[in-house]
Amino acid sequence: MKNVIYRAQFLIAASLIAVSMMAQEKFSFVIQGSENMYNQVRVVNHTSLQDIRCRVVVLDDQDNILSVYGMYNLTGYDDTDSNTSRIYRGTKIGLQFPDDFDHELFYTVEYRDYPLFDAVDIILYDKNSDFNSEF
Repeated sequence: MKNVIYRAQFLIAASLIAVSMMAQEKFSFVIQGSENMYNQVRVVNHTSLQDIRCRVVVLDDQDNILSVYGMYNLTGYDDTDSNTSRIYRGTKIGLQFPDDFDHELFYTVEYRDYPLFDAVDIILYDKNSDFNSEF
């Protein structure tokens, strides 16, 4: 009987860990693009959320935080926030949200070449889209 109880407790604990890991999806990538160096990282809100607070962090190969690149506050659709500081191709960065952030998002990355600077754009989208995936 004790084995059954221990197995049940283990399954419940494993389920809770799996659910929390799914909710804390990682947003990290290595800067690629055509430029050796970028002057700016921008975050763009293309979600239904009216208020997003996040930060971009520089990561090592094991996803440990080396430094904070910048804090971002987005208000409403198409709002953009940026931080201007050099960041190099090959640098791994991550996007972090507050602990109580529970909205599911996905992102795309675009590399922009402007006349006076080059930027990395991280564009946030709602995970559940209004578009039908069938043709």
